[in-house]
Formats: sequence, structure tokens, C-alpha cells
Amino acid sequence: MTGKEKTSGQLKKGEIVLATVESLAPGGDGVTRERGMPIFISRVAVGDRVELQVFDVRKDFARGRLLRVLDASPERVEPPCKLFKVCGGCQWQHIEYRSQLKAKERILQQTLKHLAGLDPQLVKPAIGAEGPLFYRNKVQFPVQHPRGSERLLAGYYKQDSHELVNIKHCPVQPEPLDRLLEAVKTFCEKHSIEAYDETTRTGLLRHIAARYSFDRRAILVTLVVNSAPEQVPSQRVKQRPASPVDLLKMTEIAQALMEKVPEIAGVCLNYNPHEGNRIMGDITISLAGQPYVIEKIATDRSDLPVRLRQGMEFKLSPTSFFQVNTAQTVKLMEQILDAVMAQPARFKTELPLVVDAYAGVGAIALWLAPIARQVIAVEEHPAAVDDGLLNLELNRIENVDFRLGMVESVFPQLLSEGLVPDVLVVDPPRKGLSQESLESIVKLAVERIVYVSCNPATLARDLKFFGRNGYKTKQIQPVDMFPQTYHIESVTLLERQT
Repeated sequence: MTGKEKTSGQLKKGEIVLATVESLAPGGDGVTRERGMPIFISRVAVGDRVELQVFDVRKDFARGRLLRVLDASPERVEPPCKLFKVCGGCQWQHIEYRSQLKAKERILQQTLKHLAGLDPQLVKPAIGAEGPLFYRNKVQFPVQHPRGSERLLAGYYKQDSHELVNIKHCPVQPEPLDRLLEAVKTFCEKHSIEAYDETTRTGLLRHIAARYSFDRRAILVTLVVNSAPEQVPSQRVKQRPASPVDLLKMTEIAQALMEKVPEIAGVCLNYNPHEGNRIMGDITISLAGQPYVIEKIATDRSDLPVRLRQGMEFKLSPTSFFQVNTAQTVKLMEQILDAVMAQPARFKTELPLVVDAYAGVGAIALWLAPIARQVIAVEEHPAAVDDGLLNLELNRIENVDFRLGMVESVFPQLLSEGLVPDVLVVDPPRKGLSQESLESIVKLAVERIVYVSCNPATLARDLKFFGRNGYKTKQIQPVDMFPQTYHIESVTLLERQT
């Protein structure tokens, strides 16, 4: 046994350790290996010399709590949020933005090399945001009452806890959402709206959700309540009865909000009587104003079609999926289009047939429509398809065809119709592609795949599968959709080897 191994074996819970942070890990924590095993510490920067206390020791790693920074890294900056030390909403506000981008590149490189055996040089420099603050177009705040008080708190949870941090001003959301949040709390307190308690399952208000359109400077508010509408049969709710809703009172609150905050275009009520941490329920009604906002994305690149410079508009309801960073969504879409058209000479005589899988409300499908002869958008959620069809009509797009169903069900249908796409775009959730989806994609035998991912680990797993089945990864382009956090979005281009 070496001295280093012996030292790591002696690491004990509660021990005070002096260490230098060597890197940042997936999940946002810093890592030091000075004691022979990785120790993970949150809220640190690479190069920090810190004093930490070990609070968890495992076989292969330990976790430490930052006590103080002895010597600050050049990458460390003053966080723009006064609540950063306690709020779990952001992890990297204390790190200079260019260093955040470099850290994301390294995490993506290391994950792809370790889990998929890919060359780290395939990862291109991350495309950063011109505005790394005030960018979020969607927020969802849980609510609570302080113990023994009727005051309503709303915000984010403390890191690794269910203790709520009451938010008044958040530097990653636009200022109108600060005013909205304060107004909702004020009017709900005035009307004695009780916050939901997840332990007792009592109380009415579960979440305050809002969407913000940067194009229209408009807000859509959704109040999520622990209740079921009267027309829903009680047998669908398997737990104790949820709190009843006084619709007259909720409508009064909605109208008061619209008078107080002029940016509010509409207020909705979402019914969620279900146990667990699911934020939205299945049924939403409008209380006041319009039940949607319209957002627009447009490129300023002169080499892209005029239609994309004019912009695409999207009607977004409370439950619509749309990227949370509108400005960076444009850059993401530009990268997707570039990957689709990576060999433009092939499409000089005939535009490509593109399949957009996990299409959601059709953002990618509509963006690609001007450079495709047809886009087939595959989506398994009926509400998303309904939104997508509305967006086609809104933008007068005629060459996008929505197919309702799961990828593994729809793709064989395409083959039976003789529809073999030139390019497949996939944008799956964080869990990545299912085994059934992966197998159906390989059977489709498409020449080029463009994989949009928000999770390096599942991306690496899926790229490894594609590599074993005849596809070569050509490049991975990170796009920073989530400044001040560890989350990483990327666009990967794969080509089928003949």
C-alpha cells in the first residue's frame, strides 16, 4: 500500500481539510484529489485554495462542505445575486463567465472520452451568451408558509434540501418577473390562499409559473393548485380529496394581477391533485386575458434564408415545451441547421427530407422548413402536437407534417410509406434515447443524424451505441443555454459509414 492510498483511507467524516480545487465536475461541484481520492465541494472555482469539512465518505469519493476560501482563484467573481450562497437555483454565479464556458467544454470532453471513447477534440468551443443574465423566459416557483405564519414564500429550494429560499429579485430572469412574483404573493396573501404542504397534502397553491415573451414583452402567469376540476371523476384522483378552488376568488386575483403588472397578457389555473414532484397537471383553464404568449426567434445571419431572418413565431401555452433562453435558442437553431446542411452540394438539385423526432411544439421543424422539401415532426404528446399545428398556421408553413406517436412506432410507418429521410434530428429529454428508439433509428438507415442533447452522460451512451452500429461522430458543438449553471446543451453531427 502506498502512502497516498493510506492517506485516503484515513479520511474521516467531520475532518477539516485544506485543499486546492483542481476541476469542476458534472453537477457543478469542484473536485480536489489532494488526499488521494476525489472530494467534491460546491460553490468553489478551479484554483481556489479552500478549507473544507468532510461530511460524507464513500468507498471511492467523499463530499466536503466549504468553510472558507483561503486564496481565491482568478476565475472567482462576486455573484450578482445576494442569495447565491443559499439558493440552489444557480451553481456557478461565482465563476467568471468565460471560465464557465471552458468548464462546460471540459466536462463534455471528459464525459464523451470516458463513457464513449470519443476524441475530446471533436468538441468545439462552446458558443456563449451575449447576455448571461436576465435570460430565462420561463420560471416555476414552489410556495410555502413559514412555520406558524400565513405569509407566503415563493422561490427556489436551498441546495440539497426542501427548505425554500424566498426570492424577490433574481438576476437570471427579466425584471418584470420579479414584479410579477411579488404581486402574486401579495394578492394570494390578501385573499388567504393557503400554500400547499407536501407532507400533509393540504393547502391550495402549489406553484407559481410564468412564461415571458422577449419579443412581445408579455407574461403568461399560471397558478398551479392542489385540486381537480369538478367535471373530473373522483376515481381518477387516488389520494385524499384535494382542496376545492373558489374560482371567483382566483379570478379576482387574476384580474388584480393584470392591473398591477401591465406586462401580464393572461392568467391561467392549472389543476394538479397528484402526489409527487410533478409541477403541472393535465388540465388548465384561463382565468383572465389570453391563455398563451407569442415568442419570436429570428437570425441575423445573412447566409440563412430570408424567412429565418424575418423570424418564426410560436404560440406558447402554460405546458408548452420551449427552450428557456430565447436569445440562445437562435444560436442553437443555427447550429442545427448548419449540421443538417453540412454537405450542401448534395441538396442543390433536391432539398432534403428531414425528420424531427421529439418535436415538441415544432420549433426545430419550423426552423428547418425553409431549407427542406418536407419536415416530418414526430411527437408523442397530443397537447404538443396541437400546439405545433397552431404554430404551423401562425407561420403559414405548409411543408411540415406532424405525426403523433412514439419514435419506435412512427419510424416503421415511415419506412412502410417509402419515406427514408436524408437527415434525422433528435432532441430527446435528459434521459436520452430509449433502447427501442435507438434500434428504430438504426433500422431507418438515415445517412445523417443531428443529436441535440442536454445531458452529456446520456449523449455519450447513445453515441457509443451509434458508433457500434455504423455511425461516426463528426463533431459536437456546445451551446450555452443555461449561463450561471452547470447544465450543458450540445449539437452533435453523426454520419453513416458506407
